[in-house]
Amino acid sequence: MKEFRFIEFQQMRDFSEKVSTTLSFVTQNFKSLFRSILYIAGPPLLIVSILGGTFMSDFFKLSLQSRGGDPDAALAYFTSVNLWLQIIAMLIFFLVSMVMTTATVNNYLILYREKKTNVIEVSDVWVRVRETFWMYMRTSLLFGVFFVLAFFVLTIPTFVLTAISPFLVIFGVIFLMSAIFYLYISTSLIYVIQAFEEKGFFSSVERSFYLTRGKWWSTFGTYFILAMLVGIISYVFFIPGYIIMVVSALHSVKENSFEGPGGFSGTMVIVLMTLYYLCQMVLTCLPNIGLAFQYFNLVEMKEAKGLMNQIDTLGQAPGAPTQEEHY
Repeated sequence: MKEFRFIEFQQMRDFSEKVSTTLSFVTQNFKSLFRSILYIAGPPLLIVSILGGTFMSDFFKLSLQSRGGDPDAALAYFTSVNLWLQIIAMLIFFLVSMVMTTATVNNYLILYREKKTNVIEVSDVWVRVRETFWMYMRTSLLFGVFFVLAFFVLTIPTFVLTAISPFLVIFGVIFLMSAIFYLYISTSLIYVIQAFEEKGFFSSVERSFYLTRGKWWSTFGTYFILAMLVGIISYVFFIPGYIIMVVSALHSVKENSFEGPGGFSGTMVIVLMTLYYLCQMVLTCLPNIGLAFQYFNLVEMKEAKGLMNQIDTLGQAPGAPTQEEHY
């Protein structure tokens, strides 16, 4: 049995160390962490995954029918009450599942840091998730409102450039997308800040801007690499499902029309797409944990809290690395 070694949060790490430490943490806590996610956030995750898998299968059938010369199929599909009920249900359960996952991961991190063990019971995590669920829900809703308002404000330069010349619209779109992406990375630490500093939404936004200032590329790199890893792993289920849809469609050509996958192949498509969405959403813990290590890295870099704690405890020499990131 491998000996447990506690992973210290409060220390500086360079880019490669943050990624490797994130993977080491997930490996070390795989059993307890993923059991907590599946038990606590699993039900809404499963529902939104099934809805997403069904939606993808239905949409693929629609695209085949439209190409096969049935233009009325698209109109009937998009005006269907069932479609819009499905979309609304997907959005609701997606929001709940993401809030539950974020709350589970952050509270697990807090318990790990407090108890200094990877043997953490689901019941302990669940108690904290219940206490913080509505805080994370309010943050998610305010986060959405913040970006909607930012989007409308940032479209003004795009309209100005379009009014000057239609050829400048491309620069307006590039500016809009770049600004939104910049804001997203700059505010990406708000959930971690709320978890470990217990600040309100606006204070967390301000704090996130402060910590990422001058370290935007470092934060982006950490998030991007881990998000890419999530995408690669989850596509293990997406690719077989897509292949089954295409092969099934090619074998169901009837005169000038197409039919989507049905029977066993249709069921397999829904199952694989469901697993794809479920895997993708469960694995979002990777970038979340990576951002947590980035948060502690930036706090230590700018405020040296870990060093001050070590000085307070008999003045022991700091164990944190002193190298600087090249970003």
